[in-house]
Amino acid sequence: MFIFISHLTIPVADQGELERHFRERARLVDAFPGFLYLQLLKPQAGEATHTFLTAWRDRDAFRAYMRSAEHATSHSREPAAIMSRSDVRHEAFEVLMDSRAQPEWLADASTL
Repeated sequence: MFIFISHLTIPVADQGELERHFRERARLVDAFPGFLYLQLLKPQAGEATHTFLTAWRDRDAFRAYMRSAEHATSHSREPAAIMSRSDVRHEAFEVLMDSRAQPEWLADASTL
């Protein structure tokens, strides 16, 4: 599994509008091959005001989405004025363990 995270630092006056934008999103990513889920998180501490997390089957699925028409359309709908007043920092992760399922790297250990 591959996780891509965007940490957003949004001015206080824009936070409600940003949250509304995500609630009313186009949902184009939902049916994209390899997409698993997304979450909009509101941190309880730290500098970011919101964190946007997407989970993918693997990095290749994420890369395909980033080159897709669905991605271009979704991002063209972003509130440009809010984003121009905001700071965004990205992170990417490969998931090594997920408590909801047996990780692939443990599959061989089950035969011991």
